[in-house]
Amino acid sequence: MSLHKALSGQPFKVDLFSCFQAAQKLKGYQPAPVIEPWANEPKVDQFMFKALFISICHQMNWDVMQSAMASFLFPGTYDRLDEFSGVTSPKIVDLLKNYPKQERVQATERARILRETAKRLKELMPDRDAAERRIANAILEGPDGFYEFASKIDAFTGDPFEKKPRVLAHDLFREKIVVFSDTENLKPAVEYHLIRLYLRSGRVSTEDRWVREELSGPRVATRDRLVKLVREAVDDAMRQTALYAELDAATLNYLEWQIGRSICIEELNDSLAPEYCYPGNSYDLPDDIQKLCTEGCPMNSFCRKLSDPKYPWLNEPQFQKAFY
Repeated sequence: MSLHKALSGQPFKVDLFSCFQAAQKLKGYQPAPVIEPWANEPKVDQFMFKALFISICHQMNWDVMQSAMASFLFPGTYDRLDEFSGVTSPKIVDLLKNYPKQERVQATERARILRETAKRLKELMPDRDAAERRIANAILEGPDGFYEFASKIDAFTGDPFEKKPRVLAHDLFREKIVVFSDTENLKPAVEYHLIRLYLRSGRVSTEDRWVREELSGPRVATRDRLVKLVREAVDDAMRQTALYAELDAATLNYLEWQIGRSICIEELNDSLAPEYCYPGNSYDLPDDIQKLCTEGCPMNSFCRKLSDPKYPWLNEPQFQKAFY
């Protein structure tokens, strides 16, 4: 047996009972109203800002990137698309000069993506009237739906699980920038914090020794197929959890993303578990999510890792792609 052979099939399984248990912990969650600093900007400008920002937001802290891009892209975002079509790497360097992990800034790549996205947005919506119609008559699925629209922008293609366009749809929905008439078509956006949370909690698991070693060993780049298979399983498990919890995909995504990045952190191990997973701890979480964590991590009563000492501290696979 080898990793190659393990990946010839699907080594990951979705535990429906664990999904149900997680859902019972999350059910009834009521997100607080989302009021961002740009909430009073015209909806068209908010739409353009979100599309531009999310097009280049990968492998960096979301809050830092969003704040930096907001300082640059507002005000008058739509009317400045031609300006953004000419942005150069020194501007990105300047915007992110205080980011502690400078090796992740990748200014040349991000400037290129931002230029291409701004140019394409202007082509697809050549005037404000066209942009306003896109926002006013909003559906997710269908030949004129949001997903079809996003598929015409290079930054939102190339990922079989459509993380960036799904994240964009989530933010447009959660911030009420766009009112979609078919919210049942919101889809999970599988990213690395969620992969880690689902693997450790046991909602997605693997019994294969080679796969476990790959995900618990040194943090090195792994095979594309492993990433695809684990994301496929997490996507399925998220849909099941949302169904059982009676939450839309955008709300579940946001809720569990916060838990994954603040509680089920990459560095977690047996020594740190009491500090992060059990009652008596405070977390850097929004107040509405903090209410779910008064007894520690909401998953601690059924988490496979916490209940099974032999189960390893699995991490998300390392994968250097602009959609991961």
